Amino acid sequence: MRDTEILGAGDPGAVEAMLSGMGIGRGHDAMAEAYRRWGWLAARTNPLGAPSASVPDLAPERYGLTAADAAKLIHAYCGPIGWEIGHVADPARRDWLSARAEADFIPDRSNRIRALNLIAKAECLEQTFDLRMPGAKTFGLSGAEGNMVLLNRVLELAAAVGMDRAIVGGMHRGRLTQAGLAFGKPLARLIADAMGKPEFPEDLGASSDSPYHMGWQGTVDTPSGQIGVWLAPHPSHLSVVAPVAMGRARAAIQAGENVLPLSLHTDAALAGQGINAETFQIAGLAPYDVGGSLHLVLNNQVGFTTGAEQARTSRSCTDVARMTDVPVLHVNGDDPDAILRVAEVAFDYRQMFGTDIIVEVLSYRRKGHNEIDQPRFTQPEMYRQIDDLPLISDRYARKLSELVDLSEFRSELDHAFARARDWHPNDIPAPRGLVHDIEEQMLKPVATGIDISNLQALGERLTRLPVELEPHAKVSEFLAARRKGLEEGIIDWATAETLALASLQTDGHRVRLGGQDSARGAFTQRHLQIHCQRSGLVHDVLGPGAVFNTPLTENAVLAFEYGHSVGAPDALTIWEAQFGDFLNTAQAIFDQFIICGEDRWLFESGLVLLLPHGVDGGGPDHATAHPERLLAACARGNIQVLNPTTPANYFHALRRQVLAPWRKPLVVLAPKTLLRHAGARSSLSDFSGTFKPVIDGPGQGARRVVAATGKLAVLLDEAVKKRALRGIELLRLEQLYPLDQTTIAEVIARHPDAELVWAQEEPENFGYFQWLDRRLERAAGRPWRLISRPASPSASAGPKIWDDRHLQTVIDAALDLT
Repeated sequence: MRDTEILGAGDPGAVEAMLSGMGIGRGHDAMAEAYRRWGWLAARTNPLGAPSASVPDLAPERYGLTAADAAKLIHAYCGPIGWEIGHVADPARRDWLSARAEADFIPDRSNRIRALNLIAKAECLEQTFDLRMPGAKTFGLSGAEGNMVLLNRVLELAAAVGMDRAIVGGMHRGRLTQAGLAFGKPLARLIADAMGKPEFPEDLGASSDSPYHMGWQGTVDTPSGQIGVWLAPHPSHLSVVAPVAMGRARAAIQAGENVLPLSLHTDAALAGQGINAETFQIAGLAPYDVGGSLHLVLNNQVGFTTGAEQARTSRSCTDVARMTDVPVLHVNGDDPDAILRVAEVAFDYRQMFGTDIIVEVLSYRRKGHNEIDQPRFTQPEMYRQIDDLPLISDRYARKLSELVDLSEFRSELDHAFARARDWHPNDIPAPRGLVHDIEEQMLKPVATGIDISNLQALGERLTRLPVELEPHAKVSEFLAARRKGLEEGIIDWATAETLALASLQTDGHRVRLGGQDSARGAFTQRHLQIHCQRSGLVHDVLGPGAVFNTPLTENAVLAFEYGHSVGAPDALTIWEAQFGDFLNTAQAIFDQFIICGEDRWLFESGLVLLLPHGVDGGGPDHATAHPERLLAACARGNIQVLNPTTPANYFHALRRQVLAPWRKPLVVLAPKTLLRHAGARSSLSDFSGTFKPVIDGPGQGARRVVAATGKLAVLLDEAVKKRALRGIELLRLEQLYPLDQTTIAEVIARHPDAELVWAQEEPENFGYFQWLDRRLERAAGRPWRLISRPASPSASAGPKIWDDRHLQTVIDAALDLT
């Protein structure tokens, strides 16, 4: 625990001066306010010891009062619950919490008996795992079985008010015990997982995951009725799962479900992982609103081997939430009565105010970080205390004068272990995206076209403004140009994008596009929110909530959007990075969810990532979406990687995300220069077709075939036409993965003697060629030569003049002009 002497109000005479001349009543009010602010520091929340420091502001004599005057406040705020509520700025919320803290609470006898039996079952299950599977890693709950009371009571309260489902982002610790005793996973299946039996059939085509990472979907019977549970799987850096579960909850809420979002944390992860601060920050913003989450923190008081004094600077592991006024209820994990109480307060608070609240259960691990770890190497003092503690169930049974009969549960466990030995997966629905020929299926055309008259009618509606709205003059020019393009049948990039989104909306699909400055567009290309220059009125071109700006963060926001895409497979969910380089900041979400969520956990996601890409003189941090990393992650049809060169192809790619019979994340190396380039326009007639993975010319017998993608492909085409070059065949790879090797082979067959060149604007060690090299060679039957900038540690040069010169060198070399 941290030294809290500093909290004594600074100037020792300040309180006395403030109270001079006050009567007893006002003195009591001041003392009550002090207890509401600092009482949690003196609360007996740590089962391993008393608070380590006194809090001077809580001394009654400072207010001219006696200990008897403070008795009720001491009882309310210095017991087994620490009410950290003084930082809550909203008076209504703070007063509500104070009233609950100071009210009498006597747990219902039936709830106490259920809590006792649940704790005893959890202890029994943990002990049985140890006896029957010695050495198996389960990251068990032993020492924190009181946490089961919190979970169980919260689910019961949710069922009582008719909630459909709890959507849970979980943690390692106690995963199996929680899944079996709180979330309804059958014990035989649970034990089979712990034994190492695969969760999925081997021929399913999935890699699966460790048993303590796997999720669960089912129902739970409570005394208040039945409630569904969706327990998210999670990777080892488990804090990233909280915003994923929030996104999943948002999708369920928008689909009409009444859900309870639960995020389960441990102390070291909550304090140490920055994504938690991001998650609390976005929780109160409209695009991420889930009606409040219950954050249930299990405080182990040590992170693996790292003590609190090494793990954080903050006083408490929950301090990260103070920035958004989230109240924290600290509770002694060995006191089931107190846990029952905070469960009810937290649930009622969420229902009343629709915002986040934290319950921190201070507990301990009877074993180490996992079952084969020896914690006494590094925490000998702590474990001397833990070793002296009787089981929670024994202490609670004595308090209630109750006996626990586990004979039926032990028999149930015996049967479950017997069934687990022969258990095999037989009820796993095979996702559409795991079939053996998925890459071939993803290359098949999907009917995404729309006829010209419908597009023009749609465009006319999208450019119509409310009569009372006065846009900026430049925006008026933008809309006029868009109308002209629609009338003349020549469409730019942003118009194609807007038509794709609006057409899906017209067909009944929800659209969600968010990113940093995405409503206007970071490159002033989009204008999907138009602001009146007189009144401040905002016109949402695609309707409220479809397009929005996000905070300046990538990690939690991308995780949320991924979760939303999993929960809303028939909606179009798009996340846009301000620049493609910024995916770096959310690399864990990309690596641990987007590219392998289907492979590990059978998640189907149609999430679109727009990553603006191009070496355009903006410096090393605004140049690249790192296609080499994207392509290195491609396998077994897990994602799609595109760098399209035409608005029509982009239009078809977006519509394909919803209309295809499969769901796969789509990464678009989105344009910057091409947004306004004359060579990146499409005829309206192109919008009635389908997506083209490869675009080539009609020629044959060329002396050189130059393949490229994205901006460089357009610039090469422009140079060929401008110089009237002959003997050069240009091949545009619009889709890099899955790669259409059949069409590439057919094109090369028309040029049997041609030199084959891959050209890229990126440096040699970046870009596409290291991944494409052998694949292009297999398609063509002979090798290709790379033309690029020289290898470089940075993605581009700093001065624009250098970038421009390097680009021209690549173009000249690719077209044999040197």
